[in-house]
Amino acid sequence: MAYTGETTFHYLRRIRLLNAIKILQEDADCPITEIALSVGYETPSAFNKVFKTTLKLSPSDFRNLGKEKQNALIYDLSISPQQKEMPMNLTTKPEFINRSVTHVLYVEKSGIFKEVAMPTWFELIPIVDKKVDKNIITEYLGFSIMDANTQDEATMFYDAAVGVQEKPLSIPKGLKYKQMPGGKFAKFILIGPTSGVWDAFDRIYKILAENKVQLRDGACIENYLSNPEIVPEDELVTELLVPVL
Repeated sequence: MAYTGETTFHYLRRIRLLNAIKILQEDADCPITEIALSVGYETPSAFNKVFKTTLKLSPSDFRNLGKEKQNALIYDLSISPQQKEMPMNLTTKPEFINRSVTHVLYVEKSGIFKEVAMPTWFELIPIVDKKVDKNIITEYLGFSIMDANTQDEATMFYDAAVGVQEKPLSIPKGLKYKQMPGGKFAKFILIGPTSGVWDAFDRIYKILAENKVQLRDGACIENYLSNPEIVPEDELVTELLVPVL
């Protein structure tokens, strides 16, 4: 598969294991046999063999790991070989800026970023192209909104949005309208494919933690500054913003 840099067989094996370890983490009472069958393995022994070969531990061992080590394995398994090898052109020092309230028309989905972000944009863009006057669009924005009471990525809301000058007199069918709060943000610049956005945010959080920058509640923002129809993928510029105190 060109996008992931792995064969179909290896991709399916990785996704099956990823689904399995999420169940192992979330449901401590679910039998391993039931998990093996639910993710597509015909026998528990086949599941255990692939699990040990890939992750160097058994399903039971995984359950006994601390939450932090479990999350690290989940994250590592979620990244394709191509993404692991892809160099990241990301600024390493934050610039602190203030944003005003933004009027947005948007489509919203809930779930893991890597699974819902692209489908959300695929739903938004055709509606915007047909029903929104280009003269009122100010920005193309993505908003990642986590529930402050959990670290479960599956509970995240993702908005694909266009910023507009003001609230439209009528909201196009298929879109919603709201005002996104402004405030102080740490700004980073990513140059390259937009598929690297989520991994860039992961690195950004580490940079902010190392610099003891305090975060605040609010949505992280992707501000897409390039037109992908005319700019080469490796030259796309995306502004990444994290709300900070």
